[in-house]
Amino acid sequence: MKKFVVKNWTEISQGLGVGIGFINFYVLYYSWHISWGISFAVAFGLGYLASAFFDDYVGDKLDKTKAKELSDAVEEFETK
Repeated sequence: MKKFVVKNWTEISQGLGVGIGFINFYVLYYSWHISWGISFAVAFGLGYLASAFFDDYVGDKLDKTKAKELSDAVEEFETK
């Protein structure tokens, strides 16, 4: 499962952003009765920001972890 998450992190972060956008739209439009235009604009913006955050911040952490694993494998190979 970890290999699947690391390889497809961009798609996963976009999906999380879309999900956050839908939840924000629902809360703003149906629960707080704000007009659909404003609700859509706010939800779209927050979903985009969440997607960018997940892709940048968490993606960097996954890349660093992968680089460390590769570095450790090279060091182990050199010691043998």
